[in-house]
Amino acid sequence: MFVVFAIISLCIFIRTISYGIFEIKTNNNTFAGIVTFIIAIIGLVFPNIVIWVNGIY
Repeated sequence: MFVVFAIISLCIFIRTISYGIFEIKTNNNTFAGIVTFIIAIIGLVFPNIVIWVNGIY
């Protein structure tokens, strides 16, 4: 079950990073792109740590 959750998190991470790249390239909005990258990294790492520590019930 952990692998399925990790794959879903990775898909969300890729979509979020691609939106951050879009913000930087198309709209020249560097601040929003960097914040989006930070949110994507937190969204990839933190939920997987919580699932690893607490488990899925």
